[in-house]
Amino acid sequence: MKTLLFLFLCLVFTTNASSIAKTATVSHGFCWTVYIYNVMIDAVTVHVKSADYDLGDHTLEFNDNENWSFCVNFWKTIVFYADFNCKGTKPVSFNAWDEFLGDDYGSGSTGSAERILVWLVKDDGFYVGKNLPPFPDGMTKLYDWSH
Repeated sequence: MKTLLFLFLCLVFTTNASSIAKTATVSHGFCWTVYIYNVMIDAVTVHVKSADYDLGDHTLEFNDNENWSFCVNFWKTIVFYADFNCKGTKPVSFNAWDEFLGDDYGSGSTGSAERILVWLVKDDGFYVGKNLPPFPDGMTKLYDWSH
C-alpha cells in the first residue's frame, strides 16, 4: 500500500513535458502550452530546454511556429530556457516559461482550463502574450535582439 501511495504521489508531483511539436496537446489545470512564432522574413533557430528536458534545435521559417506542452510540478520550479539565433547573430537567451511569465503574460491568471503563453519573434525583438493568431496589439515586448 505504501508503494502505491508513493507511486501516486510521484506521478502527481513530477513534471511531464512533451517534445516540441507543431500541434499542441490540449492541457488543463496546471498544464501549459508555450508557442514560439517567427514573424520575421528570416529563419530563426531556437533551442529550448529545462533542467530535465532538452527539446533540441528547431528552425522556424517565416510564419512558422513551434510549441510544447508540460505540467507544472508541485513546487512550481520548472523553467524552460530558449536560445535564439538569426543569420549568425549573437545568440539571445532568456526564460521562455517560468511561473512569473505564465502568471503575468500568459493565460494562467485568467482561471481558464487551457493555459497558454505565446512568444512572437520580430525584427525588433521578442514579444509575449496570451493570444494565438491573429495577434492583437496587446503583446508586450520583453527583449531586444541585443539582449
